[in-house]
Amino acid sequence: MGRDILDIASALRDMYLSVFGLSEEESDLTEMKMHKLLYFAQKIHYKHFGEWLFDDEFEGWIHGPVNRKVRATFMYLPPFDGELTPEEEYTLREVIYDYGRYTAGYLRNLSHQETAYKISREGLQEDEPGNRVISKNDMILDMFESDDDTLFEDCEVR
Repeated sequence: MGRDILDIASALRDMYLSVFGLSEEESDLTEMKMHKLLYFAQKIHYKHFGEWLFDDEFEGWIHGPVNRKVRATFMYLPPFDGELTPEEEYTLREVIYDYGRYTAGYLRNLSHQETAYKISREGLQEDEPGNRVISKNDMILDMFESDDDTLFEDCEVR
């Protein structure tokens, strides 16, 4: 059973600031970027360890995967005061190093390429709000369809 997404979000934010040597005022870790990093962390953790990093779901919104709990509390996330398992820490560090250097806009566009996201948006216009849950089964299928070596071609760095 995974941890609560808000604990992971707090740990991710704190680790992100530490890795890039930033203060909260200097940080480019916007809410949109946080959602995308959490989405990719969820997939990476499952791919490496066969279990979900957290139990919470994402919905297919206009700008990519969004978690409602993170959406409601992003501005008020407390510092992380727990301990991460070695697996959780590995996942968060991998996501920060592999994805954290890119802009929120680039990560948004990257998430839009995901089949799981596209399925959650079926029947909706590009600018039409959506709230359909992104299926974890579809996320698993994405893991086996994507070629991770081409994800970062022609990208903009933060």
